[in-house]
Amino acid sequence: MLDNKYEILLVDDKKENLELLDSFLIGNGYKIRSALNAKMAFMSIEARAPDLILLDVEMPEIDGYEVCKTLKANQKTKDIPIIFVSAHNDIESKIKAFKSGGVDYISKPFANEEVVARVKTHLKLIEYQHHLEQKVQNGLTKIKLLNDELELTQKEMIVTLGSIMEKRDDDTGKHVVRVAKYSELLAKLYGLESEDVELIYKAAPFHDAGKVAIPDNILNKPGKFEPDEWEIMKTHTTKGYDIFKDSKKPVLKMAAKIAMQHHEYWDGNGYPNGLKGYEIDIVGRIVILADVLDALTNKRVYKEAWSFDKSVEFIKKEKGKMFEPKIVELFLENIEEFRNIYNDLKESS
Repeated sequence: MLDNKYEILLVDDKKENLELLDSFLIGNGYKIRSALNAKMAFMSIEARAPDLILLDVEMPEIDGYEVCKTLKANQKTKDIPIIFVSAHNDIESKIKAFKSGGVDYISKPFANEEVVARVKTHLKLIEYQHHLEQKVQNGLTKIKLLNDELELTQKEMIVTLGSIMEKRDDDTGKHVVRVAKYSELLAKLYGLESEDVELIYKAAPFHDAGKVAIPDNILNKPGKFEPDEWEIMKTHTTKGYDIFKDSKKPVLKMAAKIAMQHHEYWDGNGYPNGLKGYEIDIVGRIVILADVLDALTNKRVYKEAWSFDKSVEFIKKEKGKMFEPKIVELFLENIEEFRNIYNDLKESS
């Protein structure tokens, strides 16, 4: 049972329906408010926004669809999740409910257990969202402190970021340094201008900066992610981009691009935007190989370290899928240089 810090607003023109919902939701530890029509609901929400709304469709004067649309059009109320509870069980009604902004739809007559389960699921999502927002704020604070020290040398920036990442992610270690070195070498081999090679070396360590916004229980989970956990984990790309997107400094502008694109696949099956081929910036195409090589050759909470040669075989198989073919070819043609970086920066056993 969730604690009673969350408050639910019930909106239904039938008093008996309100009493039924009220009885078993209160019994499950939730704070409840009720409204018999749209006007009462708006007044209640204006006085104090609830965390979740259970909304009937058929009501006098203003129906549930219009109530939902009105709330979603208001900046102050647009993020309140709305679950429709209706006697209508046809597809058209459900589609209309979701198009108006609802997050769920429960048909009457309903089982008490079903309502409780749906409510619990959406309140859990609210908990995740609040947790993420707090993590983002904490992360932004750390990044601002880091920005105050940008007069330090770029090498000192890399070491500082590495130490921050190590505190949050048990798997990181020298990860950011190795990814920087692998990315620098790939950029040189690809023929990028020396200025861009230097920028990618300095920006690559920031590729996972968005992980400051990921809850510890997900970031360091030893087993397979649940679907909702995986969706949260994937947001580290967009969260990292958000941290750096407004910077005017070339290295941080590139860091924003790398953070967003370092999980995009050449064949279009990556995330967060499903970019394909040359839609992915060259820095994203480079850093993904550097990041994967390092992830494979080092221990993670979910896997043991692979040998360097086994990791190379994986990269060969992903040519044209995960990785740009040209970058894989450059990697293979210069494999000993990458092996030297791996040997020089291996984690101590």
